[in-house]
Amino acid sequence: MRIAIDWKKRGREALLLAGISLFLAFVRPYGSNSNAPFLLNFGIWLLLIFSGSIVGELTVAAYYRLRPNGPAWLMIMITSLVTAAGVTFVIYALTFLTGGYIRVGDGPIHIIYFYVLVIAIAMTLTGYTVSRAFGVAGPDFATEADDKDSVSKFLHRLPVRFHSADLWAVTSEDHYCRVYTSLGSDLILIRISDVDRELADADGLRVHRSWWVARKGVARAERTDGKLKLILHSGEDVPVSRSYQAAVKHAGFAS
Repeated sequence: MRIAIDWKKRGREALLLAGISLFLAFVRPYGSNSNAPFLLNFGIWLLLIFSGSIVGELTVAAYYRLRPNGPAWLMIMITSLVTAAGVTFVIYALTFLTGGYIRVGDGPIHIIYFYVLVIAIAMTLTGYTVSRAFGVAGPDFATEADDKDSVSKFLHRLPVRFHSADLWAVTSEDHYCRVYTSLGSDLILIRISDVDRELADADGLRVHRSWWVARKGVARAERTDGKLKLILHSGEDVPVSRSYQAAVKHAGFAS
């Protein structure tokens, strides 16, 4: 398994998380580390926020692997609960390792968990909203060793649930294009000609004036009345234009 990382995107996310940590260190919510120096308090919140971000990303990826068509509200609820549990564990670990000097909030564990859950819900909702609007959040893990960076970048046009999917095909629908993946499909605002250009380095090709198909998306090829078509793993029939048949055969998509 190969990890494809968009370092510019990760840098922007790191700056955003650092800004949130700086804000929390300044306001010291729930009386956290009220006697600690500001820089130490900032470092603590930085650790907690980054820990929560990592747990949250892993939870989102796991959720959509197990439930590709699961509702967003359930993803947000599960991610918030799991993230809060992870961060609460880190808080108690810090308290134990420092002999009680570092404390984030006071009270029994269920009260601390509730405090953390409030922040986790806010951050999960923010991350989901930003991802839907701009496609700038979410995991960057390619699922197969032969995936191209262009595919990973293209999938980041879609909501976060699709970022770790396998790209199967793209077809034009009016002014939009429908993207078929191993985790379902969704519409994005783009022209098929731009799709062909952006995916020029990917293992796929244009097979019709309105279709681009990835090799790993093709289950089989069929010929009916002299007309060639490709069948995707999701069951969709993809027509192959006569002008593209030679290229499709040459690429090994059909015999």
